[in-house]
Amino acid sequence: MTGSRAWRLAWCAAGLLLVGCASAAAQTSTASSTYLQQYASAGGALDTATTTWDTLGKGLVTTGTNTVANEAPIDAAYARALDTFSNALLAIQFPASTRNDVHNLVNAAGAVRNDLAGVASGAVSTTQFVNDEANLQNAINIVQHELGLESSTPIAGA
Repeated sequence: MTGSRAWRLAWCAAGLLLVGCASAAAQTSTASSTYLQQYASAGGALDTATTTWDTLGKGLVTTGTNTVANEAPIDAAYARALDTFSNALLAIQFPASTRNDVHNLVNAAGAVRNDLAGVASGAVSTTQFVNDEANLQNAINIVQHELGLESSTPIAGA
């Protein structure tokens, strides 16, 4: 599979994953817990970055301009957003019972962040990228379940 064709598949798969941290956290508006508010803020920023990354990537695919050179800045911006999300999570004082799963979530975000550096060029397989994204989505949902939140909703209609 060529890098370009594989990347189109990765964009489609990516569009089916990752978004909803903030919306799920917002459902607990009556909760006054600081860690839930901080999680909602970090999740909201990641939701925005994920939607932007997905929209820009789909735009490149639609226009036939999804080259490594064009995808690299989009992927780099999303990688920075994943790093910011991870750092924000590590700074939040979650309940002790949740901390291990928060660290698993940070590790899953790190795997996707690392994949972004090589997926467009073919240095990282589409399968690995999609699997790491699925692991990230699962890790988000585990943490949200532990926090009493609903599961994160993937990007609809991707």
